[in-house]
Amino acid sequence: MSRKSRRTLIIYAHPYEGSFNHAVLEAATASLDKARQPYDVIDLHADGFDPRYTDEELALFSEGGTLDPLVSKYQDLIDSATRLIVIAPIWWSELPGIVKGFVDKVMKQNWAYRATATGVKGRLTHIEEVLVLTTSTAPTWFLKRMAGNSVGSVFLGTIARQLGMSGRRWVNYGRVAKGGVSRRKKHLRRVARLARG
Repeated sequence: MSRKSRRTLIIYAHPYEGSFNHAVLEAATASLDKARQPYDVIDLHADGFDPRYTDEELALFSEGGTLDPLVSKYQDLIDSATRLIVIAPIWWSELPGIVKGFVDKVMKQNWAYRATATGVKGRLTHIEEVLVLTTSTAPTWFLKRMAGNSVGSVFLGTIARQLGMSGRRWVNYGRVAKGGVSRRKKHLRRVARLARG
């Protein structure tokens, strides 16, 4: 699948505009704007995305079909992207359910992957980078060493890898309530650099 230029797709998953996650989103988009790099944003909550499967939707699973127009829209955006940035909080040591539902409903068989005798064969090989930017009340070391490392080992290490995506990275802002304004500004500067790639 050829790409004329790099295009970033941001998948944002936080319901509150006053959150630090929203500041991370703004830092990322401002940086991309400044660098004149093309991007799109999927705001799952603002879109009213329903992460649940219905009976009717699940009946189309084996053929990779969908009845949800947002799923088709999101697939088109992924098709035109070369990199993904996921911005979300860590709740109960993992990404929110709406992100898991996004994977469940959008990453359809025959589009995102095909099942083979030896396992899943990813078809999203045009995604050259996946950057996950999260915030958590827990320290990052705790999430990685004591809480199962769900982002690193499952979301990136298994799901994104099986889908054929490369360049996988997770950056967490742990102890989100600690450190004050200067620490947050430092992290947002880092986000701006990472967003530009």
